[in-house]
Amino acid sequence: MPNTNPPSSPFHKGEKAVQERVGVSDQVEKFGRQMIRDHMPDQHRQFFCNLPFVFAGTLDEAGWPQASILIGNKPFVSSPNPKTLVLSDDFQAFPALGPLTPGDEIGMLGIEFATRRRNRVNSVLVAKNDGSMQLDVRQSFGACPKYIQNRQIISRDDTPEADKPAAQVLNSLEDNVKAIIRQADTFFVASQYAGDDNPGAHGVDVSNRGGKPGFVRIEGDNTVIWPDYIGNFMFNTLGNLQANPKAGLLFIDFDTGDILHLTGEATIIWDEDLVEQFKGAQRFVRFNVRKAVLQEAALPFRWKLLDYSPVLAETGSWDEVASKTKKADGYQDLIVDRIEPESDLVTSFYLRARDREPLPDYKPGQFLPIRFDISGREKPILRTYTLSEAPGGTHYRLSIKREAGRGEDIPPGLVSSYFHDQVQIGDRIKAKKPTGKFYLKPGTRPVVLLSGGVGITPMMAMLNSMVQDGDSRPVFFIHGAQNGRVHAFGDPVQQMAAQHDHVTSHIRYSHPDKEDVLGQNHHSVGFVNMDLLKSLLPFGDYDFYLCGPEAFMTSLFQGLRDLNIAEDRIHYEFFGPATVLKKSSDGAPKTSKESRAPVEVTFTKSAITTTWHPDKGSLLELAEAEGLTPDFSCREGSCGSCTTKIVSGKVSYAEQPFAEVEEGSALICCA
Repeated sequence: MPNTNPPSSPFHKGEKAVQERVGVSDQVEKFGRQMIRDHMPDQHRQFFCNLPFVFAGTLDEAGWPQASILIGNKPFVSSPNPKTLVLSDDFQAFPALGPLTPGDEIGMLGIEFATRRRNRVNSVLVAKNDGSMQLDVRQSFGACPKYIQNRQIISRDDTPEADKPAAQVLNSLEDNVKAIIRQADTFFVASQYAGDDNPGAHGVDVSNRGGKPGFVRIEGDNTVIWPDYIGNFMFNTLGNLQANPKAGLLFIDFDTGDILHLTGEATIIWDEDLVEQFKGAQRFVRFNVRKAVLQEAALPFRWKLLDYSPVLAETGSWDEVASKTKKADGYQDLIVDRIEPESDLVTSFYLRARDREPLPDYKPGQFLPIRFDISGREKPILRTYTLSEAPGGTHYRLSIKREAGRGEDIPPGLVSSYFHDQVQIGDRIKAKKPTGKFYLKPGTRPVVLLSGGVGITPMMAMLNSMVQDGDSRPVFFIHGAQNGRVHAFGDPVQQMAAQHDHVTSHIRYSHPDKEDVLGQNHHSVGFVNMDLLKSLLPFGDYDFYLCGPEAFMTSLFQGLRDLNIAEDRIHYEFFGPATVLKKSSDGAPKTSKESRAPVEVTFTKSAITTTWHPDKGSLLELAEAEGLTPDFSCREGSCGSCTTKIVSGKVSYAEQPFAEVEEGSALICCA
């Protein structure tokens, strides 16, 4: 009889690393030497020999782990002695096994759903004789019945293989594939360890994972994530993934016989905050899919679910996580996933959801309200930043300019400096859903995108969206910058113009450097003005979109109106005083046709009393007309930056603001 207590550790360095991180290495080492045998006890041998199917872990032809289910027409596993398993050729493998040769490693998982019993074997193929494979047992151990669902075989489909649908090889998770994953309560994972520290612990493993339906969450088109629950603490699978991220996942639709195999790379996620949100989770595994193979109606067996594992009652769900992370005030945490410089002044910050699910959609040109708790500040800082990428996907892109100070009167931008100097990958940003009234409208007229400086950000979202969506309207992208050092997104715009006939770009530098070559990174010198527009735009009717500094906006808005361009054809994002743009020819602010009684308004901190009437616009515009500079950002009641206490009196809103209004306060930008 082989030695039941191997003298050396049964664990390799990957398993030990996870055990040490969890703090169980000493006790697991002790019972691991007892549990993990170099042979199969009689009850394990008998168990495998009576199964109508087993699961196998092998390497495919490219060296990636693959999990397969082997189904025989009769018991096809035998064990002539405790060190040997023999597989007859009377079985089918789904997916098919590769051309195995002596010396190849094979992991085996025997599982009986009805009794929730399972045993594992790691072995090496030593011979192929007369249509059979002889396996030499290297490690054998039992596993706990947790997370196994009680299922019973109810039928067998003997449709010839030639009449079944062909396998579909996919590079991303399409809708039919996602449906299988979303409803899964069980899947199987193959992994491998081949380090040089412990040859006795080498091999390919296959194991099962179980949870409530939906416990595997899909993130975008190529990633899934699942919680890892408490188990036997040996961490055979996680230890393999710690050392070698390559893995294969096998999903089975037990009702239809469909199988789905995913090949990719796994990462262990030790996110304490997420663990706290997901009941029962100890950690998570994120899996990036490189290839998916779907075989519909492949399996001959159909199973009936009798009941779920009772331990699942102590586990949570992704829906519960979502409800916990969405705050009552509408803010939720986004994670800084990537940081990329766009110019000397502008840096892009890519934000994702904590669970990497697709983010709420938005219209190109809208902004993201965010909130910061900055040390030394009594109240949170509220800001809005335009999203600079087309909608869709798992990221928001904020392209933020570092606002420099101008003497003692105007200090550097508080939040922009915070982003550039302190925000790092992995940081959390509190944000609401994107909003804003400035966005690309549908239509048939050509589109003119006019921007100056960092005003390019909404135009990038609009241009990218038009190109991605196949919007065939002619688009003229006209941008002004100081020089090439501060010019953001120069190359992407030129590439789109070169690749799409309906896109025309013109870049004008006001103060080019000696490194800036006319005709390469810019087309003309000077400021973007009406003379330039007249020289670039052929005769026609356009929809204009404007965003940029105050002087830029004022001159172009008034210039377009002087050409009798209808105001509803001019769309703009403007962060200066609203009265600057809308002037009539005599310089007076435009007036409203509405007539109401004037109201006396007092700004208590400045002790300024003035009279409001509809011609004066919002209370923010009234304050600005008196020389005051209240905090604001969005000017439409979306961010809450302009919240002001009401000492006495009442306010009303033409449209109910998006931001929550505290009792006794007003959002003066739209009040």
